[in-house]
Parts: sequence; C-alpha cells; structure tokens
Amino acid sequence: MSDAHADAGPVFLAPLRVEARAARRGAGAAGIERIGMGPARATAARARLDRALAPGRPVVVIGLAGALVPGIAAGDVVVASAVSSTTAAERVELPHGKAVAALLSAAGLTVHHRAIVSSPSIVRGEEARRLAAAGGAAAVDMESYWCEPLARRRPFAVVRVVIDVPGREFWSPWTVRAGSRAYRSMVSAARTLRRWAPVSVDGTAFLEVGDL
Repeated sequence: MSDAHADAGPVFLAPLRVEARAARRGAGAAGIERIGMGPARATAARARLDRALAPGRPVVVIGLAGALVPGIAAGDVVVASAVSSTTAAERVELPHGKAVAALLSAAGLTVHHRAIVSSPSIVRGEEARRLAAAGGAAAVDMESYWCEPLARRRPFAVVRVVIDVPGREFWSPWTVRAGSRAYRSMVSAARTLRRWAPVSVDGTAFLEVGDL
C-alpha cells in the first residue's frame, strides 16, 4: 500500500473479509488493510506494513474476539490494555488503549479496557477459555499479538468486538444474532476512530515526526 497520505487517519488492520467490510463501512475506503487470519498471515502482513507505513501513522487492529470471562456480552468492545500470546510468556502493554477506550465509550459503545490474549487456534470450551484467561486476559483473538511490533514506531491500538462468550460457543445458532450485534459495533468503532490522531508513540512523550 502507498502511504503518501500519512496524516489521513489510522490504518485499520482487519483479519477477515467481514471485519474489513465493517471497518470500511465505518471509516471509508482509505486505510483498510485485510491481513488474513492467524499468526502466520498477521506476521507477514506486519512485516509488509512496517516497511510501507510512515513512522507515526496510527494503526488499529479491529475485528472480532471471544470473551474469556463473565460480564462481557456479544457486541461489547474490548480495547486492549495489553496483548500476550498463549504460546509465549511475554506481555506487552499498550499505552494508547485507555484513550481509545474513552473515545469509544463516549460514542455510546459498551467498552472494556482489558488485556487480550492471542491464540494460534480458535479457543473452544470452558476449560480452554479458562486456560487462555489464566494470565489475566478478558478476550482472545488470533492476530493482535503478532501485529504489536508495529507499535514500536507508531501509535497502536487493538479494538476487538465480542461475538462469543463462555457458554455460548462460536459455532452455535446463537452466533447469528450475536454476529449482527457485533458487526454494528465494529462499524461504530471504526467510524469513531477514523480521525484518531495521537501525537505520541508511547502515549506519554509528545514527539515530532523527525524524532521517531
């Protein structure tokens, strides 16, 4: 992708076609990148985008997630306070999450500012959810952890909308209704963040582009 318009708002990274469609409906055609599902595709997309995107351009990973803990409903938004992986001990804090969560909450969405864990495979069943949540994560996806290195030179946020919850598996008939609710939340989140333009990479230090 060309990054000639680095001040045009954030780039939204959407793993699946339906997620990219929701982001496009909310934020417009510019700045939507479909990265594919799972760690291998996410890693390849990250490497490509790290070369293509200007330092300082905001990046938002947007898509669906599964809730790991009670108290989170389908259609709720989980903004990552940190990301980790089920396959590694590392946990990376995301300093922009708090501000992004506040923006989405002000737009009327139900938002949880909690840690997200990424898994190389779909997490199914109560025991698998319990294990995935052991490090303190509230939701699980399959890409965000492997996209996070983009945060080293750019404002970075992870916005995931819940589609399945404990006791309501992804492949259940209930998912059809939950999916409609989640889709609307993704559209609203993208619309709210299409002009997100933080001026720092780490959430505290205000930097000029030439300093990055």
